[in-house]
Amino acid sequence: MNSILSYPKRGHYGDAHYRGNCSGYVIKDLLMHYKPKKFLECFAGGGTGYEVARELGYTNSIHLDLNDRFGNFNLVKHNLPVGSDFIFSHPPYWNIIKYSGENNVWGTVIHRDDLSHIQNYSEFIKKLNMINKKIFDSLAIGGRHAILIGDVRKKGVYYSIIKDMQWYGSLEAHLIKIQHNTKSHNKRYYNSNFIYITHEHLLIFKKNNNNY
Repeated sequence: MNSILSYPKRGHYGDAHYRGNCSGYVIKDLLMHYKPKKFLECFAGGGTGYEVARELGYTNSIHLDLNDRFGNFNLVKHNLPVGSDFIFSHPPYWNIIKYSGENNVWGTVIHRDDLSHIQNYSEFIKKLNMINKKIFDSLAIGGRHAILIGDVRKKGVYYSIIKDMQWYGSLEAHLIKIQHNTKSHNKRYYNSNFIYITHEHLLIFKKNNNNY
């Protein structure tokens, strides 16, 4: 792997119609690079990570999400299994895509702890920090948390989630993932100086003894 990731096609992993799904090649490359013994995925969404893990022979991997497929696991309230040496998370990019609720991605009712329905940005960051702290605490010493997150622009204001969120652990790598076929490319903007967001951040944090 190198610090620039580009996957023009998402691959056959997971539900291609599940909005916000990342390319399975991201998770596959991470697992093949780090070769963890205990792999856990948060925000498992449309099953991409699950299918990648099974293809690579991970029969004991754990995949968690609020939706029915992955056990209605509530990252805000529930305790994570401990001892994983690699955790991948792909949280909502604030409320750009709303997940739970009728006419959204899954379910018929909006879940009260669905981060994608938080309207206040500061509250979103607070909840994301809470979850990231839980993830860090659950890791084995020497384990890693890889979080894929994007930037957001709303009403002319640019929000850098990675800048505003709390970092837990030692930053081991910062990779840039190029986004392909984004919806913003199909929109027309009156501002000729508008710069499209066509990247995501993949931050990899390691849990060392000195992180306490």
